[in-house]
Order: sequence, then structure tokens, then C-alpha cells
Amino acid sequence: MNIRYGIAVRAAVAAVLITAVTVAGLLITFQIADGQKQDYFSQRKVQATTAAVALDYRDVEALNGTPAEVDSPAYQRLRMELVRIKRSDMHVRFVYLMRPEGASMVFLVDAEDPSSPDYSPPGQVYTEAKPSDFYVFQGKQKPDTTIEGPIRDRWGTWISASAYISDATGKPIAMLGTDVEVERALGSFNQTRHLGMIFDLLAMVLMLLVALQWILWRYNRDKREALRAEMEASALRLNDELVKADRMKSDFIQLASHELRSPVNAVNVAVQTLDRSASDKLSDDEKTLVQVARNGSGRLVDLVDNLLDMTRIEAGDYVLRPTTVDAAELAAKTVQLLEPLADRKNIGLTSKLPDRPVEAVIDPQALLRVLENLLSNAIKFTDYGGVVLEMKVIADKLRFSLQDTGPGIPDSFKDEVFEKFSKLERSVDMRKQGAGMGLALCKSLVESQGGRIWFDSTEGRGMTFYFEVPRFQGESDLVQPSGPDGSRGRA
Repeated sequence: MNIRYGIAVRAAVAAVLITAVTVAGLLITFQIADGQKQDYFSQRKVQATTAAVALDYRDVEALNGTPAEVDSPAYQRLRMELVRIKRSDMHVRFVYLMRPEGASMVFLVDAEDPSSPDYSPPGQVYTEAKPSDFYVFQGKQKPDTTIEGPIRDRWGTWISASAYISDATGKPIAMLGTDVEVERALGSFNQTRHLGMIFDLLAMVLMLLVALQWILWRYNRDKREALRAEMEASALRLNDELVKADRMKSDFIQLASHELRSPVNAVNVAVQTLDRSASDKLSDDEKTLVQVARNGSGRLVDLVDNLLDMTRIEAGDYVLRPTTVDAAELAAKTVQLLEPLADRKNIGLTSKLPDRPVEAVIDPQALLRVLENLLSNAIKFTDYGGVVLEMKVIADKLRFSLQDTGPGIPDSFKDEVFEKFSKLERSVDMRKQGAGMGLALCKSLVESQGGRIWFDSTEGRGMTFYFEVPRFQGESDLVQPSGPDGSRGRA
């Protein structure tokens, strides 16, 4: 009963808070939108007033509102001014001069092109004029700039700003009208309201979820306390099971790698043979399928080789075969191989390599395996920025550095980076999950050549892997990779 009462009280408090925040958010949104609207109307008044002052009242007085005045100098000067006013603001649709003639309001000058169907020639009667439009000219109202809308007429629906041109005595002699379509004038304010309502709704939903989570957490707190003891007891049993599972995993990898190598290589050879021998007989679509199969089989061979390398390293029978190579060329080829992977993620992949060949006596396959694993790993965890591979010759060693702009590694995981099957479970994207063998294999291959590997990382700011190996490796430089029991020996 007490638990239910507590839940009811907390639910009531959460409902009151959510309602108050939602109402406050809506009020603020409408206030901001209305403030923007008033600012816009004030700005339109200033624009209309400034435009009216710029017109010469003498040219206005010279017009009689007849079609014959189209070619007169006064009409042309005024029309040029109206066109300039219209072009000065992309939102303004119509600019025109009108004045009363008897009981009618007639057009004097229109900024529209005479060929336009919206053009109003001098003397055309504005049939939608209201009695209030004549008040200024009748002395019933001051000639202050006004803004009205929405106003509907035969041309559409508008927000219209009206300013008045006065003669030398201050008497209003014409009205300058500037019309903006309602959608253009009020669209941004309506959008502000809609966005504000959406954000307010999202905030309400978020607060509701937080409140529900809080209530559930309080409700389950006592249950968690009761389960803690049971969990501690089960942790001991789970540890034993994990040890057995790790042993079974190692046995499975060793068996699977040896059993898979022959059929995988057979498939790869068959696909390559088909590509070479039957290429001229295949259609474009069939060639594409063969190429896809070739790429996939090649990738599968690499995966099986990784498994075999790890198995052989654990068994202590991995043999390095140093030969004379150009280390800079090997690094450049690795970058070229992985450029498509970086391009698909829209990140950069660059290299800083010596301009001249760098002769070295090393195992090229071991070096390539290390570079490929580190580069592919850096590209996989980098979503923006890029990856840079740099190689330097320092004394009698080759030093490589791979810098990325990924998420980096937290301090709590740094001691586990090079451990076999260790993975940092922080991404919901399963494409970024690996088997946890790459870095452990790199460490073993680098150390087997008498080198060392390390890294520098700050979480959230990327990381840099470094490794160096002897440039000229002889038999005395090579060390057998560590076996299952951690022992080592000379090759």
C-alpha cells in the first residue's frame, strides 16, 4: 500500500511539472513569434516611409492619371523609382502609386512591366478600394504610414504597407503601396510557431519518459537490493563458465582455421580462374558478379589467414621470413588498398612517406598485416576527419605512426587494448564490432620482429598508434611470438 501511494504521489508531481513546462514553452513560443511579426511590420513601415520620401512630389503633381502619360518624363522617372524600390526587397511583389479621382481610387504609376498581366495602366480604377482608403485625402485621418493584412483582391492575398506623398504644403496627393504575399510575410512567423510547438512536444515527451524512468527506478530499487546478493553468488559461477568458454573458443578457432583454409582457398582459386578464363564469354552483369565473388573470396581468405596466424602464434610456431623490400612502397600500397574504404565513409586517408625508396630487410607480409589491421581499424572507428599514416627512419629502425580523429580510448580500457578478444563495447553500430584479434595480432607480429608497439589517446580527441621495427632484420633480431603460456623464444 505504501509503495502504491508513493507511486501515485510521484506521478501527480511529475504531471504538474510537465504541464507547467509545456504551457510555459507554448507561451514563450507564441511571444517570440508575435515579437518577430511586430518587428517585421515596423521594418516594413520604415521601408515604405523612406520610399515615399524619396519620390518627387512635383512629378506626382504632373500626372493626371491618363494612359497617355506613360511616355511622359515624370511618369518614367516615377516608374524607375518604383522599380528600384521593388528590387531593393525580394519579398515585395507589387509597388504602385494611387490617388482618388472623384469617388474612385485610380492607379497613377505601376512598377510592373507593361507586358505583364498584372500591370495596371494609369487611370485604371482600383475597384477593391474601401472607404477608409479615402480618409487621408479627405482630412479625416493623418497621413501616417500604415500596414494592413491580410487584404484580398483580384491579384491575391497581401500584407500591404501604405505611405503618402505630400506636396509642398503638406497636403497628401498620392498613396505609395507596397504589397507582400501573405505566405512570404507570415511564413517565417508561422514556422517559428510550428517549430516551437514541435520542440515543446518533444520536451514534454522527454520529460514524461524521464518521469516514468524515475518512478520505475524508485519502484524497483528495493528489488535490486534483494537481487544483489544473488548476483554476487552467480558471478562466481559465471566466471568459471567464462573460463571454460574461453578454452572452448580457442579450441574452436584452432580447429576451424585449419579446416576452413583448404575449401576457402579452393573457392578463391576457382573464382580467380573463372575470372581469367571466362571473362570474354561473360556479360557485363556476370562480370560484375564474378568480381563481387572474387573480392568476397579474397576477404574470406584474409579472415582465415588471420585465424591461422593467431593459432600459429599461440602454438609458438609462427616463422618470419625477412627479405629485401622498399618499406615506403609497402606503406603506400597499404594506403592505396584501403582508400576505397575511407572514401565510402567520406573521410580522408593520407600518408607522409619518404620521397625516396627505403630499403629494408623485413618480413613484408608481417609488416603489411600490421599496417592493414591498424589502418582498417582506424578507418572503422573514424566518422569524420581522417586518418594519417606516417613513416620515419630513425637510426636503424623504421617507425610508423597512424593518427585518426576517432573517439579515442577511455583510460579504463587502455590496459586491455592489446589483449586477445578484448573489445570496447560502446557502439550500437554492429558494423563497428570486431573479433578482438586485430590489435593482439599486431602486437605479436611487431614484437616477433624485435620491435615494440604503443599508442597515445585522449577520449573524444582521437588516437595515434606507434610501432617500430628494426630496419635490417637478421636471425638474431627475430623473437618467436608469445605462445599460449606467454613464453617466448628465439626464432
